[in-house]
Amino acid sequence: MVIGGWQESDKQGRSLKSLLLGYYDRTGRLVFAGKVGTGFSLKLGRELVERMPKIERPDPSFASVLRDYVRGSRWTEPRLVAEIAYSNWTTDGVMRHPKFLGLREDKLAGKVRLERARLGS
Repeated sequence: MVIGGWQESDKQGRSLKSLLLGYYDRTGRLVFAGKVGTGFSLKLGRELVERMPKIERPDPSFASVLRDYVRGSRWTEPRLVAEIAYSNWTTDGVMRHPKFLGLREDKLAGKVRLERARLGS
């Protein structure tokens, strides 16, 4: 998933509350896919909160964002890529039970598309 923003934590000793994520559709639009708030260490959370203001922008790069996710969010240029595990999708098109697995420095953000599971593999 492409990281398109973040929310800072209001908890003592914790910098990052969540990352706002999306993927590119067939037309090249960045589609909002939800947020992830688990799976990253306190150290990585601090590193990301230090890194993301360098690519911050005033408005979302997503084609649209559900209103529930806008409040308290800060937006970034879509440059960073995260590997995310999730169980399925909600009817609103948001990932259910997402978990951050790591940054993907080897993948260009503009190439991020939804991966479909292959049956029988």
